[in-house]
Amino acid sequence: MKTSRLPGATPSMLRGLPSPLALALVLTAAVATPLSLDAQTAASATTDGLDPVARLTEALADGRETLAYDTAWGYLPALLETLEIPVSSQGLVFSRTSLQTDRIATWAPRAVYFNDDVYVGGVQEGPILEIATVDPDDGARFYTLAQRADGTPRFQEETTTCLMCHESKLTGGVPGFLMLSTLADRSGYPVTEFHAGSTTHATPLEDRWGGWYVTGDAGEQGHAGNIRSERTVHEIDDRARHLAGMHPGPETATDTLDAFFYTGAYLTPHSDVVALLVLTHQVHVHNLISAAAHEAQEALRDQRAIVSTTGRAVPEDGYLPATRVRLRRASEELVQGLLLADEAPLQGPVRGTSGFRQDFEERGPFDARGRSLRELDLQTRLFRWPMSFLVYSDAFAALPEVVKEQVFARLESVLSGREGAVAYVHLTADQKATIQEILLDTHAEYRGWVDAHGADETP
Repeated sequence: MKTSRLPGATPSMLRGLPSPLALALVLTAAVATPLSLDAQTAASATTDGLDPVARLTEALADGRETLAYDTAWGYLPALLETLEIPVSSQGLVFSRTSLQTDRIATWAPRAVYFNDDVYVGGVQEGPILEIATVDPDDGARFYTLAQRADGTPRFQEETTTCLMCHESKLTGGVPGFLMLSTLADRSGYPVTEFHAGSTTHATPLEDRWGGWYVTGDAGEQGHAGNIRSERTVHEIDDRARHLAGMHPGPETATDTLDAFFYTGAYLTPHSDVVALLVLTHQVHVHNLISAAAHEAQEALRDQRAIVSTTGRAVPEDGYLPATRVRLRRASEELVQGLLLADEAPLQGPVRGTSGFRQDFEERGPFDARGRSLRELDLQTRLFRWPMSFLVYSDAFAALPEVVKEQVFARLESVLSGREGAVAYVHLTADQKATIQEILLDTHAEYRGWVDAHGADETP
C-alpha cells in the first residue's frame, strides 16, 4: 500500500469565512535571557508557587499587564509576546485529537506553540485558546481563554474535561501532557497508532509525529509526519495490516506545507522538525518531574500513616526503608530522563526551517566558557551535551527537597564518573565532565549541594 501525501486546501475553500484565526497550544518560560546565579536565586524566590497563567491572571487583574485583541488573530499574538513564546516553535497537528476536534482537519490543522513552562493550542476560527501550564507544585494545569474582544481577557481553569485524558497511564497517573503519533484518515480522524503510548525521546524517529505536519529534514530515517490514509477510518477493517502498508521514510521531508493546506491561516508557515524534537523531549521530562513529585508526596504521606498507626520508629535519616526505596526509584527515573538515558539515536543531519534552533539556543544560561545545555547536536542526538535544560525550570526547582537531594546525588555520582550503571553508558567521560562543569557554573542549587556534600554523599 503506497503512502500518500496530503492534498492542500486552496484559498478558494476559505472564501466566505471570517479572517483567518490561528489558535495554539503554548509552553511558556520565565527566562528569556541568560541569568547569573544570583539572578536565578532571586527569580525563583518570586514565583510564589504560581504557574505562568496564574501569575498573568493576577497581573491582568491589577493592571500590570494587558493583552491586546487583534482583529485577525484574537489574543494569540499578545499572549505569545507576553509569555515570551517564540512563534518559531509552532507545530501543526491535523489528527482530530484535541478538545476542539470538530474544527480540526487535514486542511485545517491545530497550531501548537511552546516554551519551557506553558503549552497553548487552538484551531482556525475557534472560540477559545487551549492552554496547559506546568504548575510548580501540582504538575499540569489546564485553562481556556475565550476569544472575545469585549471586556478583560479571562482564563478559565479546566479540570475534568481535560483530565479525562491528561491524568492517565500515559502521563504516569498524574496530571500531565500527551504527545501521540497516529495514522489519520483523509479527514484527520485517527485510524491507529504509529507508536503505542505517548511519544518520547526514546521513540524511534520513524515512528514519531504521525498526525502532524513537519517541515525540514529529519535525516536518513525520516518520520511519520505528513502522512495520511487515503481511506476513511470506517473503510478499514484490519487496522494493523493497513498500518503495516505505510512506510514512513526520508521522502516525508518537505520545507513547505503549501501543497497540503492554506498556510496563510497561521502565524508562520512552518511546523519545524527541530521544535518538534525539543517538544517531544520536554513533554516527557515534564511528566517525569510531576511523577517524581507526586510519588514523593504519596510516599511521605504513607509513611506518616504507618508511623501513626503502628508507632514504628523512624530511622535517623527520617525515612523508613520502604519510603527510601520509593524516593530513590522516582528520582532515578527522573535522572535517566534528564540525562536522556534511553534516547533513540538520530541519523542526521537534522535541519529545521523556522529559525527555532537559534531562538532556543540563544536563551542559555551560559557558563563562563559560553557553553549551554541548550546547545543542539542534531547529528546523532538532540543535545550536544546530553542533559535536559528543564533542570532550570520552575517545576524542577519546586520538587520536594528530598527528591532534589536524591537527583543531585545521582547526578553528581554519574557525572563525576563514580557511577558505572548501564543506563549511563551513552555518556562519554568528556560529556560527563562538560555537563558537570556547565551545571556547577549555571545551576546555583546544584552547585550548593555539591559544595555541601560532594563525593561523600552516596546516592
